[in-house]
Amino acid sequence: MLMLHLQTDITRPCYHTIRTTVSSIIKQTVMHRSLHFAVRAYHSRLVRVLMFGGAGVLAQTAVFEIGIWVLLLRPSVATLIGAECGILTSFILNNRFSFAKHHHPVIHRLLRYHLVVSGSLFIQWLSVFVAESLTHNIWIIHGAYMVGIIVGFFFNYTGYRLFVWHPKQ
Repeated sequence: MLMLHLQTDITRPCYHTIRTTVSSIIKQTVMHRSLHFAVRAYHSRLVRVLMFGGAGVLAQTAVFEIGIWVLLLRPSVATLIGAECGILTSFILNNRFSFAKHHHPVIHRLLRYHLVVSGSLFIQWLSVFVAESLTHNIWIIHGAYMVGIIVGFFFNYTGYRLFVWHPKQ
């Protein structure tokens, strides 16, 4: 009887081992799917433009906030200075990673890029300028700043695709 009991314990899989194995398989599957999604997202030009545009917005916002709070600039002036820093950050990243297959000279792309984003820059500046003209409420000015960035993004992406990094014809 003792022998039968030992034999059953040896042949019967341990619940803990099964649970650990199943858990490990699930984790690997989830990690694989997450990694696959991340790779697919990275290869999406729109996702890359959003990521690098986000880096530009972070640079722009940092300069905007420093301009307002440290340098005591008017918000509309800080918007212009911050936007130029964001423009250069976005251009460098997009040029390298999102549109690297296009072989136009860099200076031409940079000039076209500035021409395209000048519309977005005007949208951002105008929204902040109107807000600061109507109120001194910093929250409304920051809201106008964000609205300008969001509207400007759609303006920029269309211009990038059609004018800056269009395929050579």
